[in-house]
Amino acid sequence: MKKLSIFIISLSHLIACNTPKKNTPTVTESKKEVISEIQHTPEIIKESLDSTKAVVIETVSEEVAVENKKETKALAKVVPKAIETAAKTVVEKKTEKIKDLIPNKKNIDVATTTKVIETKVEVLKEKKEIIPEIPLKPTHAVWNELAKSYVSTNGKVNYGAFKTNIPKLESYLKELETTPPTNDWSRNEKLAYWFNLYNASTVYLVATNYPVKSIKDINNGKPWDKKFIKSGNQLYSLNDIENTIVRPNYNEPRLHVAFNCAAVSCPNLLNEAFVANKLNTQLNLLAKKWITDSSKNNLSNPDKIEISQIFNWYKVDFKEGIIQFINKYSSQPINENAAINYMEYQWKLND
Repeated sequence: MKKLSIFIISLSHLIACNTPKKNTPTVTESKKEVISEIQHTPEIIKESLDSTKAVVIETVSEEVAVENKKETKALAKVVPKAIETAAKTVVEKKTEKIKDLIPNKKNIDVATTTKVIETKVEVLKEKKEIIPEIPLKPTHAVWNELAKSYVSTNGKVNYGAFKTNIPKLESYLKELETTPPTNDWSRNEKLAYWFNLYNASTVYLVATNYPVKSIKDINNGKPWDKKFIKSGNQLYSLNDIENTIVRPNYNEPRLHVAFNCAAVSCPNLLNEAFVANKLNTQLNLLAKKWITDSSKNNLSNPDKIEISQIFNWYKVDFKEGIIQFINKYSSQPINENAAINYMEYQWKLND
């Protein structure tokens, strides 16, 4: 598989150089045209398939490493059958034969970046293994890795570290953009998607503006109204996700422990990705941590409690009642007629 991967990457690199680079000639022919020329090479394969030898161009440039995955998929889409055909038709050719397809071939120093590699057609037939299909649902693996690395168990976020890994965070957001929820997804799959998209986008917003003392220092004090989040063909703000998509459609009061507002008074950011098969466990864990955190909900007196402003702002979401919700997760029961005061919300960054 490694040999085939080298072949595909190198061939696609040689024939897809549409952008002029220093000391590198421009390839004026399209992928389809070049592959067509290779396919119609009049040479006859003389050896049996089991002993086929192919001349493979192995390029060591940094551009190929960067473009590896993109170029491999692009080539496979343009000419799905051409990869194997091309390999067969360039059997036992010298590198000069491939140079004939490239303009200004004399200016290309192929000799320093090529070698002959033995390969078999059986391997070529397995090419699909190195061109995986794009998943219809996100795995959330990248966000899970980032959250475990840069979010502590008590919800503290290392935005400085996230800032050094913006490309990786962007790759995750791109994954979510290209895999929006569809009707066949389960309720938990949809919720996990929106919770992760909201939190990763919040971290991205803060990290790209870091250092700041508060998320409210961003976008003139209205970070939640900034439309920068892509999902499918739609563009959303954080407010759109929370108040237009999730709150009206899912009847889930625990969403308030899932969405993280990047402030110290907010429920802790989960230090892993939400996933459908353990979503209820994750939400209950976060809810218990939030309710029993005396800095966010003071329940020491069961007859008079001081609780988060979240309960005040979103009373309508706690349909069974605020006290009833609290008692599900409190370490001691609160009286149903307890007096309620709301704590001042601290918007200092949760770093």
